[in-house]
Amino acid sequence: MAAKEDRMRHILAIGAHPDDVEGSAGGTLALMRQRGDAVRFLSVTDGGKGHFQQEYAENPRLLVERRMAEAERAAALIGAEFQCLGAPDGGVVVTHETTSSMIRAIRSFGEPGRGPDLILVNRPNDYHRDHRVTAQLVLDAVYLLTVPLVCADVPALRRMPVIMYWHDDFTEPIPFRADVVVNIERVIQTKIDMVCMHESQFAEWIPYTMGMSPLPLTRDQMREWVTAWMQRDARSAKAAAERSQPRVASTGQYEFAEAFQISEYGTQPNDEWLRDMFEFSSPQ
Repeated sequence: MAAKEDRMRHILAIGAHPDDVEGSAGGTLALMRQRGDAVRFLSVTDGGKGHFQQEYAENPRLLVERRMAEAERAAALIGAEFQCLGAPDGGVVVTHETTSSMIRAIRSFGEPGRGPDLILVNRPNDYHRDHRVTAQLVLDAVYLLTVPLVCADVPALRRMPVIMYWHDDFTEPIPFRADVVVNIERVIQTKIDMVCMHESQFAEWIPYTMGMSPLPLTRDQMREWVTAWMQRDARSAKAAAERSQPRVASTGQYEFAEAFQISEYGTQPNDEWLRDMFEFSSPQ
């Protein structure tokens, strides 16, 4: 696969829930936006189950609206777009309808007939069913992206995007392989800002699942906890790089990093393409 010509790159980051993209790939996406790339965050579900308050059980729409607003604000911090497919939180399944929805979403981002250059998503092995099914939807959609009579209302793509998985610590069936490692040191505060926009999750719901109290966390407490999480995740990503043979990796000393694995689905990039996509020059 040759390096791309001088044109705007289009990167589509797909998560199961409205907050999944920021914590996993937010730093790299921030660097891409700084470079001038078009970036879209896509959430498959509406996030309507991620809380414990009775008011949200009685009126689920309140939580959905809150989470959509949080996601819009997080994406806006770097000038990215946000889109939601509206599947029920906790209830994503692979059907003709959900697969067709994913095909249309992918085809509709980027130039007609080209779509996104890169899709980022979690690996198909994950603790959360919504995450696993989201990855499966992407993989099921890939070949069909180029079939004109499938979802014929949206132009078919003339080529398949590159698909890459963001870093995780799961080992079944196989551990994560770090093909690309990105130094996100200069945008780590922006990444943390994006994550902290999701107050319903990082000041309330996730601390609740971890038995933290009192709730909600204050903004300072939330930021401190999120920062510690980013530090742990970066150490794990760098450890994965040490076990792998990255094809592209940032040089020098840095604390914060994100890592990505090339999926065997989609177009297979060469090293020149990977450097063009993942090497970022220093700001002027």
